[in-house]
Amino acid sequence: MDDSPKDPRQPGCRCIMIKGRSIMKSSSSWRLTALIAGLAFLTNSVAFAQDHTRNWESGYVVGVTEVHLKDGMLNAYMNDLNAHWRKFLEAQKADGDVISYAIYMVSDSREGEPNLLLTVTYKNWAVFDRDQDYFDALIEKIFGSDENARAAGLERSELRTFGGSYTLQEVKFKD
Repeated sequence: MDDSPKDPRQPGCRCIMIKGRSIMKSSSSWRLTALIAGLAFLTNSVAFAQDHTRNWESGYVVGVTEVHLKDGMLNAYMNDLNAHWRKFLEAQKADGDVISYAIYMVSDSREGEPNLLLTVTYKNWAVFDRDQDYFDALIEKIFGSDENARAAGLERSELRTFGGSYTLQEVKFKD
């Protein structure tokens, strides 16, 4: 016979209070409770297990530049982009470093927001490791000299200012 105290407030009592009534718990009911709690834990662990296999791969690298045009300078800036920026990127495209480039106009831009977004899609991160000689040759080809490139840059600053710029890494699902 079990002679443990019947009052749950007493030390050593193996009973619980339900709606003000003391109910005895046998050692087998404790085992059953522990078994149910353990099963619930394992079930939850399996339910929360996640698939950590990598089903994606890195894609192209995209550079984005925000441009804030000065009032009335859209056409002049587009002409400048066509004369210089486009040629610079076409040369890099011919070398296989640039995949594509684009200009996006922000419709109804608000105060402080850019008017244009310039994007360049690069093959990978390695294209950023080109040495200065490569870019010097492009400048020479497009502008004729460093001095002409600097002068064009100063003229361009009358047309726009830059906002932020950032580089994105494309992530593609594996098929």
